[in-house]
Amino acid sequence: MKRSHHSRRPTGRTQLLALVVLLLATVPLFVLRGGEPGVSTHQSQPGTPLPSPVRPTTGPPGGAAMRPLTVVGLGDSVPAAGTCDCTGYVEQVGAQLQSLTRGPWVVVNDATGGWTTSDVQDHLRDTTIRAHLAAADLVILQVGANDFTLDQVSDPSCLPIAASGCFASTLTELHTDLTGVITGIRAINHRPDLRIAVLGYWNVTFDGQVGQGLGTDFVVGSEALTAAVNQTIHAVADATGSIYVDAFTPLKGPAGQRDPTPDLLDDGDHPNAMGHTLIAAAVIAALERSGLVGSVSARS
Repeated sequence: MKRSHHSRRPTGRTQLLALVVLLLATVPLFVLRGGEPGVSTHQSQPGTPLPSPVRPTTGPPGGAAMRPLTVVGLGDSVPAAGTCDCTGYVEQVGAQLQSLTRGPWVVVNDATGGWTTSDVQDHLRDTTIRAHLAAADLVILQVGANDFTLDQVSDPSCLPIAASGCFASTLTELHTDLTGVITGIRAINHRPDLRIAVLGYWNVTFDGQVGQGLGTDFVVGSEALTAAVNQTIHAVADATGSIYVDAFTPLKGPAGQRDPTPDLLDDGDHPNAMGHTLIAAAVIAALERSGLVGSVSARS
């Protein structure tokens, strides 16, 4: 049976470091996850009523009331952050955008542990998710790791990935389904200034000391598959006019030699508080390069 990657409950430590970024915001950050405005650590469930509108927040003294901007998170349990017991990177990005743009942001996190790319595509028909996306100014999307059955990761005959049939069909499906997700988002939200940030992975399976404990063949195979997945995600992002966010370098280093163990929960699979902080920084850097931060700041 397929392993539900990125959906296991960890036994790892709880870290509070990521909460510090919330202090950076100059106005309150509202996190909407299927309920009233406020901070929550529970994800929105498809089919729940649309959250109540956020009250207007005024800008700088003497300025007019500013419409809160909205960031929507979609994908698997990494952006959902339900396994971390910490502030996830989607929420951290919302808080940092408030500080950088000096304006109010709303975070709606519809990411769900265990979701595949086709799951996300299917749930674009959900009325609540559609309403969230229709109001979005920024969509953060990270999905794809769960698409793969990983029983062949340790098989040397599956290398090199490009010349092997082990994962070829799934990589093709990932390209097709991810393109469908982004196309579907733009069909819901027609605004030309909508930004979609699409993240790759540091690893699509276990990493750090946990991954090393599974042997050299596993480490080599998982790194090769992760590279192929990231290349596919990057290609889709470029083809759809989306922003690709490199989540590999922050945790693994430019050459892939960095040990990400301190940034992962004890399961070796999900990021901990520090890992989410590193990913959030990568998202913010990509958004700044794209011009989003400057364009939003100019209207405040």
